[in-house]
Amino acid sequence: MDQYSKRKVIALLLCIFLISACSNDDEPTIKPSVRSIEMEGEGGETDISLNIEDITIAGVINKNDNMDIFGEVYTADGKVTKNTKLELTGLGKVESIWKDKGFRIVRNTPSQLKVIVEENNTGEDFNFTIVLKSGNELTEITILQKKSQGYTFDKIEYSIQKDDSDSIYTTKGSRSYNFDIGSPMEMSTFPFLNLNKQSFFESSDKNAFTWYDTSRVEVKVPSGIYNNEIYYNGDKSRYSYGTDTRPTQLEEVETKINVPIGKSHFYFEIQYRKRKVSYLLTLINNRTKNTKTIEGKWIEITPTGTYTLIQEKAD
Repeated sequence: MDQYSKRKVIALLLCIFLISACSNDDEPTIKPSVRSIEMEGEGGETDISLNIEDITIAGVINKNDNMDIFGEVYTADGKVTKNTKLELTGLGKVESIWKDKGFRIVRNTPSQLKVIVEENNTGEDFNFTIVLKSGNELTEITILQKKSQGYTFDKIEYSIQKDDSDSIYTTKGSRSYNFDIGSPMEMSTFPFLNLNKQSFFESSDKNAFTWYDTSRVEVKVPSGIYNNEIYYNGDKSRYSYGTDTRPTQLEEVETKINVPIGKSHFYFEIQYRKRKVSYLLTLINNRTKNTKTIEGKWIEITPTGTYTLIQEKAD
């Protein structure tokens, strides 16, 4: 091979080397097993493999408004930082949980992330991006969660557990009477006037009151508890987070007050019954048709129909 040919070969090899070097410079360092994940509205979890260990979570961005998501950061040494940008170096967990959606990103090993999403009851899709960093390189993994299609009421069942109760108590009524007269008199009043019964549901399940739309959901409720047996007579109440207030079914009783001469003060003591029983609510998922159960307590406070007229000495 002559000198000229040798130079051509050397130049060709040098070009190949330079092209290869440039190509390697463009090759991304971070190569997660997936870059986009679609998840259903009911929530779930998925694993993401990482090709290198020198990766940090640099943040999580809400794609709906392109803003950083804040939440809690748990490091492997047990340190917890709340209401902070979701950044994690090494092993640990970041999470952001709302009342109607949320997620956790867990890194128990250097080579894997576990993404766990809660049920999305917001009424709109929830999309967020996990930002990974290695050196000066950034890579994004996008999570696309559909909105939950909700549930349809199936049935509700009640039972008596150890912490349930059926108790009686008395309290001072809202109606009272003050007199300062020169001769005795008699007057009539009605102790149950404007009295209501109240009931409400409570549950530690954060999805207990997010599964329905704005329409009223009426469910059966107990009418009585005798010898640890629950009885029903067709009573219904609105299943919701708030208190359901309704007029009592008590027959109004006319009560006469004999008012003496001088100053006097009268009021009623009203007897109430407070019932607390456990409930198991069964729902049907509108998409999967699978069942979902919610446990909680139903509490009712209602006047019993017993009262006492109390006379106090006036000052």
